[in-house]
Amino acid sequence: MRKTTKGALAVGAGVALLLGGAGTLAAWKIDTPVGAAASVSSGTLAVVPKTGATGSPVWAWNNGASPAFDAATSRLVPGDAVRRTQVFTVTARGDHLKFTGALDLAPALSGDANLTAAVTAATTLTATAPAGATITGSGTNQLTVTPGTGAADVTFDVTVTSVVTWGLGTAGSDAASTMGKTVSLTGANLSLTQVAP
Repeated sequence: MRKTTKGALAVGAGVALLLGGAGTLAAWKIDTPVGAAASVSSGTLAVVPKTGATGSPVWAWNNGASPAFDAATSRLVPGDAVRRTQVFTVTARGDHLKFTGALDLAPALSGDANLTAAVTAATTLTATAPAGATITGSGTNQLTVTPGTGAADVTFDVTVTSVVTWGLGTAGSDAASTMGKTVSLTGANLSLTQVAP
């Protein structure tokens, strides 16, 4: 009986030692400053209407029909499309900067709800790169700007052409609900939206 008891005590002591040792494990962690030139900087994308006469919007029938389109006197019918052209100045910087442009009608179309719902806009951007920079995609709704090796922002003019269309539906689909109505486009915004490179 005594031998059995002593053996049990010895096993119990061994377990206690193992458990106590588990709490003494350690791992090292040391730090050092990363040094100079460790910061990152964001780029730039800004747009404003070009100053002077060329910054004013010009409206015309998209098919060049006569008489010339006049927002004050011309009257649209289903199937018509008018073209809006305006020059903007863009300031951009980013090694992989790509953006699309669109005439945002949402805040602009005040007036009859039925006619507002019937009008859509498609936009293209046309630009020529300044010295030292490259612009690809001119004449589409998406431009890619490569600034070159210079440290400054790239500033260039973009001609924005938006075709506002009242699509031709089926016979009677609009009926009288869109006749004799008015929609104001004075609050339209040009939206430039950065997209993945």
